[in-house]
Amino acid sequence: MRTVALDIQQYFKPIAGQRPWRARLRMGSFLTLDFGRKVKEDRHFRGEWHLWVYQANWSLLHGDRKLADSSSGWQVMDVAIRRLEEVDFTGVEFDPQNSTTAFLFDDFRLIVTPADYLDSPDERDEYWLFYMPDNLVLTVGPNGVEVGRSDSLGANQELPVARPVKRAIDFNL
Repeated sequence: MRTVALDIQQYFKPIAGQRPWRARLRMGSFLTLDFGRKVKEDRHFRGEWHLWVYQANWSLLHGDRKLADSSSGWQVMDVAIRRLEEVDFTGVEFDPQNSTTAFLFDDFRLIVTPADYLDSPDERDEYWLFYMPDNLVLTVGPNGVEVGRSDSLGANQELPVARPVKRAIDFNL
């Protein structure tokens, strides 16, 4: 079954106004943020909605002040990212021309850009993944935006999706 998305914002509406119950730094500078109810998978818990910033550079800003980025020291990154557990997710901005995404949390902005350390990025590379209920995963990578089925984290079958236009949506209702 092919899925066509006019913009990626529609996939983030269910978590608008929610705080991540876990925002963590993982191996290297990978980030994970969990929203919604807890789901047990392979003896570990994750959120019903699970954002994974993977092969990308990122910066976390509070207002105009940069708190940390993917090249900061481990402790600086870890402390900064955990601050997102204290604020609501309010929206997402996506620039398809540059594959740049801004995840918005009240006065915080998590800016995600393509990794500059990949020599020849291809369809196997993903800048970020957003796992959703019903085994769906939204990915952004060198091939653009794709939505597909995921039987487990890290194993997805991608389906092509139309590239969205750049626009910001504020989910405060």
